[in-house]
Amino acid sequence: MLTHTTSKPGEPLLAQILPGFRDFKTPLITGYLWLVVVWIGFGMPIPSKDESTGGMGMINWLTGYTSTATILAVLSFVAYVVGILVSIDVKLATRLVMRYGFTLERQLNENQKRVWKRLPHRENVSYRRSLAHESGSTLLKILWEAFSRVEARNVPWYPLLKEYNLPVMDEEDYNERVQTEAGDRTEADRQIRKEALRTLSPRLLQEMAEDIPVLATKLQEKNKDLFDSYDRDRSEAEFRLSIALPIAVLSVELFILGLGGDVVLGSVAAVVGLVASVVLLRKGWLKILDSTSVVVTALEIGTISSHVIERLDALESKKPKVDIPPTITS
Repeated sequence: MLTHTTSKPGEPLLAQILPGFRDFKTPLITGYLWLVVVWIGFGMPIPSKDESTGGMGMINWLTGYTSTATILAVLSFVAYVVGILVSIDVKLATRLVMRYGFTLERQLNENQKRVWKRLPHRENVSYRRSLAHESGSTLLKILWEAFSRVEARNVPWYPLLKEYNLPVMDEEDYNERVQTEAGDRTEADRQIRKEALRTLSPRLLQEMAEDIPVLATKLQEKNKDLFDSYDRDRSEAEFRLSIALPIAVLSVELFILGLGGDVVLGSVAAVVGLVASVVLLRKGWLKILDSTSVVVTALEIGTISSHVIERLDALESKKPKVDIPPTITS
């Protein structure tokens, strides 16, 4: 889908066109690559004007009744539609990175810590690798700041547990807890609330992480510059991830069929293609991390807000709407 852009006085025409072009190029190039995969997979010959049979013969026959430009336009349309169907869903990829990327990148940092120390320019090399860890830490910091506000407002623990469907202790358990705090109900209430927030922490952190693609749409309304940065990184991630698979399949086909009958040349081309696919996957992963860090930064500076934080903040001033036994009110 093409990105809608609005013209602004003094804004370069190229700046207006590029966002839409980024969304257009990914399905088009991806579709062409998959058409080449299918063409080679079915053993179709290299396109030639001399062919009179098969798929190429049909194309040559059609060009006798219409222009080459028309045929190319139709072929491009088919490639574009195919590309739309098979392109990688970058929103799904973002959720996967947010769910597993922090742990994986953090583990890589720990496993290769000594290696990075010996590398020249190690700060540049490890920069993007650390983005996942930093973004995860920032989300956790934002969440715990919201928890601190809940603590500061002395939100009753009972409605907090009910709001998030956590197990609610009965009067007997509550009285036992008060006894463990030397009969201090205020301290018992504070400790119960703190334990509830700690229990909620991993669940709410995951909700915030998986909500990144949705938050990006808010960013489009709040800060165009930040959204443009996010959109560029997202488009590049989508492009690299989408073309990696057809290039890998083409490499396997070249290895099996050989390149023009030359097995050695075909093997070399296959290896190069597979290496390129791995590099593209890795760079696509890093671009997702880049785009994610833009949204997390917008969260940190308050440009946008997460519904998770809004829900906690709304709880601060919320009055309990349930009947709480007098013995367990905070």
